[in-house]
Amino acid sequence: MYSVVGVQLRDLQPTVSLKMINTTTDINMTPSAFSCLLSRQCDDPEGLQAYACFVNRIHGYLILVLGCFGVPTNIVNIAILTHKSMRSPVNNILTGIAISDLITMVMSIPLGVHFYITNSLDITVDKYTYGWTLFLAFYAMVTITTQTVSIWLGVCMAFFRYVYIKSMGSGRHNIDTKKSCFLVLVMFLLVIVIYIPVYSFVSIKSMTCFNDVENYTVSYYRMQPTMTNDKPSLTHAYSMWTYVVIGKLIPCFLIALFGGCLLYSLQENTRRAIHLNGAHATSRLRQHRRTTAMLLIIIVMYIIASLPQSILLIIGFVDKTFFENEYAFLGDTIDIISLFNNSINFVLYCAMSRQFRDLLKQYVCQYFVIPQQDAKSTQTASHLISQNNLHSKVYVMNGIRKQESPLLDRNI
Repeated sequence: MYSVVGVQLRDLQPTVSLKMINTTTDINMTPSAFSCLLSRQCDDPEGLQAYACFVNRIHGYLILVLGCFGVPTNIVNIAILTHKSMRSPVNNILTGIAISDLITMVMSIPLGVHFYITNSLDITVDKYTYGWTLFLAFYAMVTITTQTVSIWLGVCMAFFRYVYIKSMGSGRHNIDTKKSCFLVLVMFLLVIVIYIPVYSFVSIKSMTCFNDVENYTVSYYRMQPTMTNDKPSLTHAYSMWTYVVIGKLIPCFLIALFGGCLLYSLQENTRRAIHLNGAHATSRLRQHRRTTAMLLIIIVMYIIASLPQSILLIIGFVDKTFFENEYAFLGDTIDIISLFNNSINFVLYCAMSRQFRDLLKQYVCQYFVIPQQDAKSTQTASHLISQNNLHSKVYVMNGIRKQESPLLDRNI
Protein backbone atom coordinates (compact mmCIF):
# COMPACT_ATOMS: atom_id res chain seq x y z
CA MET A 1 0.00 0.00 0.00
CA TYR A 2 1.10 3.56 -0.75
CA SER A 3 0.56 6.32 1.73
CA VAL A 4 -0.97 9.59 0.66
CA VAL A 5 2.43 11.19 0.91
CA GLY A 6 3.93 8.39 -1.11
CA VAL A 7 1.33 8.93 -3.79
CA GLN A 8 1.91 12.66 -3.86
CA LEU A 9 5.64 12.20 -4.07
CA ARG A 10 5.14 9.66 -6.79
CA ASP A 11 3.27 12.28 -8.78
CA LEU A 12 6.05 14.80 -8.38
CA GLN A 13 9.06 12.54 -8.76
CA PRO A 14 9.99 12.02 -12.43
CA THR A 15 11.53 8.59 -11.99
CA VAL A 16 8.25 7.11 -10.83
CA SER A 17 5.86 8.92 -13.14
CA LEU A 18 6.83 6.26 -15.68
CA LYS A 19 6.69 2.75 -14.32
CA MET A 20 9.86 0.68 -14.56
CA ILE A 21 8.47 -1.82 -17.04
CA ASN A 22 11.73 -3.71 -17.50
CA THR A 23 11.93 -4.51 -13.81
CA THR A 24 8.36 -5.60 -13.11
CA THR A 25 8.56 -9.06 -14.64
CA ASP A 26 9.79 -10.45 -11.36
CA ILE A 27 8.01 -8.98 -8.36
CA ASN A 28 10.70 -10.30 -6.04
CA MET A 29 13.48 -8.28 -7.63
CA THR A 30 15.36 -6.03 -5.23
CA PRO A 31 15.84 -2.30 -5.84
CA SER A 32 19.49 -2.94 -6.66
CA ALA A 33 18.38 -4.83 -9.79
CA PHE A 34 16.52 -1.83 -11.20
CA SER A 35 17.77 -0.43 -14.47
CA CYS A 36 18.88 3.18 -14.34
CA LEU A 37 17.90 3.72 -17.99
CA LEU A 38 14.25 4.61 -17.52
CA SER A 39 14.22 6.47 -20.84
CA ARG A 40 14.04 3.08 -22.57
CA GLN A 41 10.39 2.96 -21.58
CA CYS A 42 9.75 5.71 -24.12
CA ASP A 43 11.51 4.00 -27.05
CA ASP A 44 8.34 2.33 -28.31
CA PRO A 45 5.50 3.28 -25.95
CA GLU A 46 1.84 2.48 -26.45
CA GLY A 47 -1.44 3.78 -25.12
CA LEU A 48 -1.31 5.63 -21.81
CA GLN A 49 2.42 5.06 -21.54
CA ALA A 50 2.96 6.92 -24.83
CA TYR A 51 0.94 9.82 -23.46
CA ALA A 52 3.02 9.80 -20.26
CA CYS A 53 6.25 9.89 -22.27
CA PHE A 54 5.02 12.85 -24.31
CA VAL A 55 3.95 14.82 -21.22
CA ASN A 56 7.23 14.00 -19.48
CA ARG A 57 9.23 15.50 -22.35
CA ILE A 58 7.42 18.86 -22.17
CA HIS A 59 6.67 18.81 -18.44
CA GLY A 60 9.74 20.77 -17.35
CA TYR A 61 9.18 23.51 -19.91
CA LEU A 62 5.51 23.80 -18.92
CA ILE A 63 6.55 24.14 -15.28
CA LEU A 64 9.06 26.82 -16.24
CA VAL A 65 6.51 28.80 -18.29
CA LEU A 66 3.79 28.56 -15.64
CA GLY A 67 6.28 29.39 -12.89
CA CYS A 68 7.72 32.43 -14.66
CA PHE A 69 4.18 33.66 -15.23
CA GLY A 70 2.69 32.61 -11.89
CA VAL A 71 5.37 34.04 -9.58
CA PRO A 72 5.22 37.71 -10.71
CA THR A 73 1.44 37.67 -11.24
CA ASN A 74 0.79 36.30 -7.76
CA ILE A 75 3.06 38.99 -6.35
CA VAL A 76 0.96 41.54 -8.23
CA ASN A 77 -2.21 39.92 -6.88
CA ILE A 78 -0.95 40.28 -3.31
CA ALA A 79 0.13 43.90 -3.85
CA ILE A 80 -3.20 44.97 -5.34
CA LEU A 81 -5.49 42.95 -3.06
CA THR A 82 -3.77 44.43 0.00
CA HIS A 83 -4.10 48.00 -1.27
CA LYS A 84 -6.09 50.16 1.16
CA SER A 85 -8.86 50.73 -1.39
CA MET A 86 -9.21 46.97 -1.94
CA ARG A 87 -9.22 45.71 1.63
CA SER A 88 -12.24 43.54 2.29
CA PRO A 89 -12.89 40.16 3.97
CA VAL A 90 -13.10 38.23 0.69
CA ASN A 91 -10.10 40.06 -0.75
CA ASN A 92 -8.10 39.08 2.34
CA ILE A 93 -9.01 35.46 1.68
CA LEU A 94 -8.01 35.88 -1.97
CA THR A 95 -4.69 37.27 -0.70
CA GLY A 96 -4.17 34.13 1.37
CA ILE A 97 -4.83 32.05 -1.75
CA ALA A 98 -2.31 34.15 -3.69
CA ILE A 99 0.31 33.59 -0.98
CA SER A 100 -0.25 29.83 -1.11
CA ASP A 101 -0.05 29.82 -4.90
CA LEU A 102 3.09 31.96 -4.83
CA ILE A 103 4.89 29.54 -2.51
CA THR A 104 3.96 26.63 -4.75
CA MET A 105 5.09 28.36 -7.93
CA VAL A 106 8.41 29.55 -6.46
CA MET A 107 9.35 26.01 -5.45
CA SER A 108 8.19 24.45 -8.71
CA ILE A 109 10.71 26.31 -10.88
CA PRO A 110 13.95 24.70 -9.58
CA LEU A 111 12.20 21.31 -9.52
CA GLY A 112 11.19 21.60 -13.17
CA VAL A 113 14.62 22.83 -14.28
CA HIS A 114 16.65 20.20 -12.43
CA PHE A 115 14.52 17.05 -12.69
CA TYR A 116 13.04 17.58 -16.15
CA ILE A 117 15.10 20.04 -18.23
CA THR A 118 18.69 19.63 -17.03
CA ASN A 119 18.44 15.86 -16.49
CA SER A 120 16.69 13.21 -18.54
CA LEU A 121 14.43 10.45 -17.27
CA ASP A 122 17.42 8.19 -16.52
CA ILE A 123 18.68 7.89 -12.95
CA THR A 124 22.10 9.47 -12.42
CA VAL A 125 24.18 10.40 -9.41
CA ASP A 126 23.91 14.12 -10.20
CA LYS A 127 20.15 13.98 -10.58
CA TYR A 128 19.38 12.30 -7.27
CA THR A 129 21.93 13.65 -4.86
CA TYR A 130 21.00 13.79 -1.20
CA GLY A 131 20.49 17.55 -1.41
CA TRP A 132 18.14 17.41 -4.39
CA THR A 133 16.19 14.50 -2.93
CA LEU A 134 15.85 16.45 0.32
CA PHE A 135 14.58 19.40 -1.71
CA LEU A 136 12.10 17.10 -3.46
CA ALA A 137 10.79 15.89 -0.09
CA PHE A 138 10.55 19.44 1.20
CA TYR A 139 8.80 20.52 -1.99
CA ALA A 140 6.23 17.75 -1.64
CA MET A 141 5.52 18.55 2.01
CA VAL A 142 5.19 22.28 1.33
CA THR A 143 3.02 21.93 -1.76
CA ILE A 144 0.51 19.50 -0.24
CA THR A 145 0.21 22.05 2.59
CA THR A 146 -0.23 25.09 0.36
CA GLN A 147 -2.66 23.27 -1.95
CA THR A 148 -4.78 22.23 1.02
CA VAL A 149 -4.72 25.74 2.49
CA SER A 150 -5.61 27.21 -0.89
CA ILE A 151 -8.66 25.02 -1.49
CA TRP A 152 -9.97 25.49 2.07
CA LEU A 153 -9.60 29.25 1.69
CA GLY A 154 -11.57 28.82 -1.52
CA VAL A 155 -14.30 27.16 0.55
CA CYS A 156 -14.29 30.10 2.97
CA MET A 157 -14.42 32.54 0.09
CA ALA A 158 -17.43 30.80 -1.46
CA PHE A 159 -19.20 30.64 1.91
CA PHE A 160 -18.75 34.30 2.84
CA ARG A 161 -19.67 35.47 -0.64
CA TYR A 162 -22.82 33.35 -0.40
CA VAL A 163 -23.65 34.90 2.98
CA TYR A 164 -23.12 38.37 1.54
CA ILE A 165 -25.35 37.76 -1.49
CA LYS A 166 -27.96 36.00 0.65
CA SER A 167 -28.20 38.96 3.03
CA MET A 168 -28.00 41.51 0.17
CA GLY A 169 -25.01 43.20 1.83
CA SER A 170 -26.85 43.98 5.06
CA GLY A 171 -23.77 43.00 7.07
CA ARG A 172 -25.73 41.08 9.70
CA HIS A 173 -23.82 37.83 9.24
CA ASN A 174 -20.74 39.00 7.36
CA ILE A 175 -17.21 38.52 8.66
CA ASP A 176 -15.18 41.69 9.20
CA THR A 177 -11.76 42.48 7.75
CA LYS A 178 -9.71 41.71 10.87
CA LYS A 179 -11.41 38.36 11.41
CA SER A 180 -10.76 37.39 7.79
CA CYS A 181 -7.02 38.04 8.28
CA PHE A 182 -7.12 35.91 11.42
CA LEU A 183 -8.96 33.20 9.49
CA VAL A 184 -6.20 33.02 6.86
CA LEU A 185 -3.51 32.71 9.55
CA VAL A 186 -5.44 30.05 11.46
CA MET A 187 -6.01 28.07 8.25
CA PHE A 188 -2.26 27.89 7.57
CA LEU A 189 -1.48 26.81 11.14
CA LEU A 190 -4.33 24.30 11.32
CA VAL A 191 -3.33 22.54 8.10
CA ILE A 192 0.30 22.33 9.25
CA VAL A 193 -0.77 20.75 12.56
CA ILE A 194 -3.06 18.24 10.82
CA TYR A 195 -0.29 17.24 8.40
CA ILE A 196 2.44 16.72 11.02
CA PRO A 197 2.01 12.90 10.94
CA VAL A 198 2.11 13.08 7.14
CA TYR A 199 5.40 15.00 7.23
CA SER A 200 6.97 12.43 9.53
CA PHE A 201 5.95 9.51 7.34
CA VAL A 202 8.55 10.03 4.61
CA SER A 203 12.29 9.39 4.84
CA ILE A 204 15.22 9.54 2.43
CA LYS A 205 16.95 6.24 1.71
CA SER A 206 20.03 5.30 -0.27
CA MET A 207 19.32 3.00 -3.21
CA THR A 208 21.15 1.55 -6.21
CA CYS A 209 20.38 0.82 -9.83
CA PHE A 210 22.41 -0.71 -12.66
CA ASN A 211 23.48 1.05 -15.85
CA ASP A 212 23.72 -1.88 -18.25
CA VAL A 213 25.08 0.25 -21.11
CA GLU A 214 28.14 1.58 -19.29
CA ASN A 215 28.14 -1.44 -16.96
CA TYR A 216 28.30 0.17 -13.53
CA THR A 217 26.10 0.56 -10.46
CA VAL A 218 24.65 3.95 -9.61
CA SER A 219 24.06 4.90 -5.99
CA TYR A 220 21.33 7.49 -5.51
CA TYR A 221 18.81 8.72 -2.95
CA ARG A 222 15.09 8.18 -3.02
CA MET A 223 12.13 9.13 -0.84
CA GLN A 224 10.39 6.21 0.77
CA PRO A 225 7.52 5.92 3.27
CA THR A 226 8.75 4.91 6.74
CA MET A 227 6.94 1.58 7.15
CA THR A 228 8.01 -1.40 9.18
CA ASN A 229 8.04 -4.68 7.22
CA ASP A 230 5.71 -3.06 4.64
CA LYS A 231 2.81 -3.37 7.09
CA PRO A 232 0.39 -0.44 7.20
CA SER A 233 0.20 1.24 10.57
CA LEU A 234 -2.23 3.71 12.10
CA THR A 235 0.06 6.53 11.00
CA HIS A 236 0.15 5.07 7.52
CA ALA A 237 -3.65 4.94 7.32
CA TYR A 238 -3.91 8.46 8.71
CA SER A 239 -1.39 9.78 6.20
CA MET A 240 -3.05 7.94 3.35
CA TRP A 241 -6.55 9.31 3.89
CA THR A 242 -5.88 12.72 5.39
CA TYR A 243 -4.65 14.25 2.16
CA VAL A 244 -7.43 12.73 0.06
CA VAL A 245 -10.37 13.28 2.41
CA ILE A 246 -9.43 16.49 4.23
CA GLY A 247 -7.26 17.95 1.51
CA LYS A 248 -9.41 17.07 -1.51
CA LEU A 249 -12.84 15.43 -1.18
CA ILE A 250 -14.45 17.43 1.65
CA PRO A 251 -13.35 20.87 0.38
CA CYS A 252 -14.39 19.93 -3.17
CA PHE A 253 -17.85 18.98 -1.92
CA LEU A 254 -18.21 22.12 0.20
CA ILE A 255 -16.91 24.50 -2.44
CA ALA A 256 -19.31 23.00 -5.00
CA LEU A 257 -22.17 23.24 -2.51
CA PHE A 258 -21.54 26.89 -1.61
CA GLY A 259 -20.87 27.72 -5.25
CA GLY A 260 -24.26 26.32 -6.24
CA CYS A 261 -25.98 28.14 -3.38
CA LEU A 262 -24.16 31.33 -4.36
CA LEU A 263 -25.38 31.10 -7.94
CA TYR A 264 -28.94 30.35 -6.86
CA SER A 265 -29.00 33.24 -4.34
CA LEU A 266 -27.65 35.67 -6.94
CA GLN A 267 -30.41 34.71 -9.38
CA GLU A 268 -33.07 35.05 -6.70
CA ASN A 269 -31.81 38.47 -5.62
CA THR A 270 -31.63 39.60 -9.23
CA ARG A 271 -35.27 38.72 -9.86
CA ARG A 272 -36.37 40.29 -6.57
CA ALA A 273 -34.43 43.53 -7.11
CA ILE A 274 -35.62 43.98 -10.69
CA HIS A 275 -39.19 43.37 -9.57
CA LEU A 276 -38.94 45.98 -6.79
CA ASN A 277 -36.71 48.60 -8.39
CA GLY A 278 -37.05 47.96 -12.11
CA ALA A 279 -34.22 48.93 -14.47
CA HIS A 280 -32.60 51.10 -11.78
CA ALA A 281 -31.25 47.99 -10.06
CA THR A 282 -29.74 46.51 -13.21
CA SER A 283 -26.48 48.46 -13.17
CA ARG A 284 -25.78 47.66 -9.52
CA LEU A 285 -26.63 43.99 -9.94
CA ARG A 286 -24.30 43.77 -12.94
CA GLN A 287 -21.37 44.45 -10.64
CA HIS A 288 -22.35 41.67 -8.25
CA ARG A 289 -22.94 39.24 -11.11
CA ARG A 290 -19.50 39.93 -12.53
CA THR A 291 -17.79 39.55 -9.17
CA THR A 292 -19.74 36.38 -8.39
CA ALA A 293 -19.02 34.96 -11.85
CA MET A 294 -15.28 35.48 -11.27
CA LEU A 295 -15.46 33.66 -7.93
CA LEU A 296 -17.49 30.85 -9.50
CA ILE A 297 -14.79 30.37 -12.15
CA ILE A 298 -12.19 30.10 -9.37
CA ILE A 299 -14.42 27.53 -7.66
CA VAL A 300 -14.75 25.49 -10.87
CA MET A 301 -10.97 25.55 -11.32
CA TYR A 302 -10.52 24.14 -7.82
CA ILE A 303 -12.94 21.33 -8.58
CA ILE A 304 -11.25 20.50 -11.90
CA ALA A 305 -7.80 20.47 -10.27
CA SER A 306 -8.73 18.44 -7.17
CA LEU A 307 -11.78 16.21 -7.63
CA PRO A 308 -10.54 13.90 -10.45
CA GLN A 309 -7.25 13.34 -8.61
CA SER A 310 -9.14 12.44 -5.43
CA ILE A 311 -11.24 9.83 -7.20
CA LEU A 312 -8.20 8.32 -8.93
CA LEU A 313 -6.26 8.20 -5.65
CA ILE A 314 -9.07 6.36 -3.87
CA ILE A 315 -9.25 3.81 -6.69
CA GLY A 316 -5.47 3.48 -6.56
CA PHE A 317 -5.52 2.83 -2.80
CA VAL A 318 -8.08 0.10 -3.24
CA ASP A 319 -6.53 -1.42 -6.36
CA LYS A 320 -2.74 -1.28 -6.44
CA THR A 321 -2.73 -2.58 -10.02
CA PHE A 322 -4.72 0.45 -11.15
CA PHE A 323 -2.27 2.71 -9.40
CA GLU A 324 0.76 1.18 -11.11
CA ASN A 325 -0.77 0.72 -14.57
CA GLU A 326 -2.92 3.84 -14.96
CA TYR A 327 -2.57 6.44 -12.24
CA ALA A 328 1.24 6.51 -12.24
CA PHE A 329 1.21 7.62 -15.88
CA LEU A 330 -1.01 10.61 -15.06
CA GLY A 331 1.21 12.12 -12.36
CA ASP A 332 2.78 14.79 -14.59
CA THR A 333 -0.61 15.79 -16.01
CA ILE A 334 -2.13 16.23 -12.55
CA ASP A 335 0.88 18.31 -11.51
CA ILE A 336 0.48 20.64 -14.52
CA ILE A 337 -3.27 21.08 -13.91
CA SER A 338 -2.55 22.07 -10.30
CA LEU A 339 0.14 24.57 -11.33
CA PHE A 340 -2.17 26.04 -13.97
CA ASN A 341 -4.80 26.56 -11.28
CA ASN A 342 -2.16 28.32 -9.15
CA SER A 343 -1.36 30.84 -11.90
CA ILE A 344 -4.73 31.65 -13.52
CA ASN A 345 -6.28 34.01 -10.94
CA PHE A 346 -4.42 37.08 -12.21
CA VAL A 347 -6.02 36.64 -15.63
CA LEU A 348 -9.47 36.36 -14.07
CA TYR A 349 -8.98 39.49 -11.96
CA CYS A 350 -7.81 41.52 -14.95
CA ALA A 351 -10.64 40.26 -17.16
CA MET A 352 -13.48 40.79 -14.69
CA SER A 353 -12.52 43.65 -12.37
CA ARG A 354 -12.13 47.25 -13.52
CA GLN A 355 -10.90 48.31 -10.09
CA PHE A 356 -8.14 45.69 -10.28
CA ARG A 357 -7.13 46.91 -13.73
CA ASP A 358 -7.11 50.55 -12.63
CA LEU A 359 -4.87 49.81 -9.66
CA LEU A 360 -2.61 47.71 -11.88
CA LYS A 361 -2.22 50.66 -14.26
CA GLN A 362 -1.48 52.91 -11.31
CA TYR A 363 1.26 50.57 -10.05
CA VAL A 364 2.77 50.35 -13.53
CA CYS A 365 2.84 54.14 -13.77
CA GLN A 366 4.47 54.44 -10.35
CA TYR A 367 7.21 51.83 -10.67
CA PHE A 368 8.21 52.19 -14.32
CA VAL A 369 9.72 55.19 -16.04
CA ILE A 370 7.02 57.01 -18.01
CA PRO A 371 7.79 59.45 -20.84
CA GLN A 372 6.95 63.07 -20.11
CA GLN A 373 4.13 63.14 -22.64
CA ASP A 374 2.38 60.34 -20.75
CA ALA A 375 2.21 62.30 -17.50
CA LYS A 376 -1.22 63.60 -18.43
CA SER A 377 -2.55 60.09 -18.92
CA THR A 378 -1.12 59.17 -15.51
CA GLN A 379 -3.03 61.99 -13.91
CA THR A 380 -6.15 60.82 -15.71
CA ALA A 381 -5.71 57.32 -14.31
CA SER A 382 -5.30 58.75 -10.81
CA HIS A 383 -8.43 60.83 -11.33
CA LEU A 384 -10.34 57.71 -12.33
CA ILE A 385 -9.22 56.00 -9.13
CA SER A 386 -10.51 58.97 -7.13
CA GLN A 387 -13.80 58.81 -8.99
CA ASN A 388 -14.03 55.11 -8.24
CA ASN A 389 -13.56 55.81 -4.54
CA LEU A 390 -16.29 58.46 -4.71
CA HIS A 391 -18.67 56.06 -6.38
CA SER A 392 -17.91 53.42 -3.76
CA LYS A 393 -19.13 55.85 -1.11
CA VAL A 394 -22.32 56.33 -3.07
CA TYR A 395 -22.84 52.57 -2.99
CA VAL A 396 -22.36 52.55 0.75
CA MET A 397 -25.07 55.20 1.08
CA ASN A 398 -27.37 53.01 -1.00
CA GLY A 399 -26.91 50.04 1.32
CA ILE A 400 -24.20 48.22 -0.66
CA ARG A 401 -21.13 47.97 1.50
CA LYS A 402 -17.93 48.11 -0.51
CA GLN A 403 -15.86 46.36 2.13
CA GLU A 404 -17.99 43.23 1.82
CA SER A 405 -17.90 43.00 -1.98
CA PRO A 406 -14.65 41.72 -3.51
CA LEU A 407 -13.11 43.26 -6.60
CA LEU A 408 -16.22 45.32 -7.42
CA ASP A 409 -16.21 47.00 -10.80
CA ARG A 410 -17.50 50.50 -10.80
CA ASN A 411 -18.48 52.85 -13.63
CA ILE A 412 -19.46 49.89 -15.81
